[in-house]
Amino acid sequence: MNPQSIRERVVHAKGIGALGVFEATDDISDICKAKVFRVGQKTRVLARFSLGADGSTPSDTIREPRGFAVKMYTDEGIWDLVATSSPVFFIRNPVLFSDLARAQKRNPQTNMKDPNMFWSFVANNPETVHQTILINSDRGVPDSFRFINGYGSHTFKMINDKNEYVWVKFHLRCDQYIKSLGSKKVKLMPNEQPNFTAADLSNAIATKNYPSWTLYIQVMTDEQAKLCPFNAFDMTKVFSQKLYPLYKVGKLTLNENPTNHFSQIEQAAFTPSNLPPGIDVSSDQILRMRISAYIDAQTRRLGPNNRLIPVNNPESNNNFRQDSSAVHHNNTQNESAVPKQTVHIRTSNTKPDVVHGNMPFEDDFYQPRNFYRHVLDDQGRANLINNIARSLSQCTDKNVIHRTLNLLSNVDSDFGRSLASKINF
Repeated sequence: MNPQSIRERVVHAKGIGALGVFEATDDISDICKAKVFRVGQKTRVLARFSLGADGSTPSDTIREPRGFAVKMYTDEGIWDLVATSSPVFFIRNPVLFSDLARAQKRNPQTNMKDPNMFWSFVANNPETVHQTILINSDRGVPDSFRFINGYGSHTFKMINDKNEYVWVKFHLRCDQYIKSLGSKKVKLMPNEQPNFTAADLSNAIATKNYPSWTLYIQVMTDEQAKLCPFNAFDMTKVFSQKLYPLYKVGKLTLNENPTNHFSQIEQAAFTPSNLPPGIDVSSDQILRMRISAYIDAQTRRLGPNNRLIPVNNPESNNNFRQDSSAVHHNNTQNESAVPKQTVHIRTSNTKPDVVHGNMPFEDDFYQPRNFYRHVLDDQGRANLINNIARSLSQCTDKNVIHRTLNLLSNVDSDFGRSLASKINF
């Protein structure tokens, strides 16, 4: 039994996957030369949905960003779009990544979730405000994995046949509609069905109610990036859709449940370094960190030959025991998660272009302020305040509460006062 297991993922450990197809529907050949985007091209896809920080949680209805990792088996190699349900991330400084992961996990002394750890991290790092407000809004707990958007979040480079390039952000927009769980339902759900959102996705596919997402890109030229009032490669910021509209690319449809969760989903190794020709990295510091960190994580979790596992490499290898750390086959008579054609993994080694690094002054409050004042309605703002207050009021360290309220007051003074009043602070 000892060898018949693999390590749990450090983050995004609890998840479910499905298979499907991506079809390119709109011509973007003037922007990108990747064959996966040729109109009419159909590409085999594996998608994995997951919870972010605490893999040991019994429920998948907790409030945090969802992972939405997509592996496309293109004719030019594997493309991993390692997306999430949020358009931004907590941090732009990769040095803070391990601290962020620990802040969202369990207290090492009590082995319980500790609001003091999370809110202390937020209070110490203003760049976390945008993500913190987004996940505490109604978007924070989706009704199902079927009802979320997926965002590449990073800024990527696209290159055409003339070797001209632009900067892009990827959006997978849910074709069903965005649907979230209300606070009362979130409290009841773990007792009724702890894996509610996962079961909903699996059941929908089983009944041929196939979920789909439309892939869009936002495009920014190099000149626009240089003139952008914020760092275009800052993962805590979004591109305005008024200035940089969405361009339709294609449709992703999930139409098949896995036949072996272990070999097709758990052994899947996603890394942002898996890129086909025509898509490349930018100078986004978190992206560059993830490229090396993910490869190291997969090597430690699955072993040095993890790219020989069929789900990670279409060249199959029929040997080894079922569910062991070196399993290189899908132990069923049904179709495997890999495409029928032989393709090769390409790891991008192109040096990212640097337009600029951190701005002399990063305004971490303008975009969350705009979201609070102009995107949310009155009920949405009230729900946001209630959700933050419910968590913040559990802090036993009054200094953490004080610093957090001071920080969030920079978004909107009424917002800060309402929070303080809500928790009687």
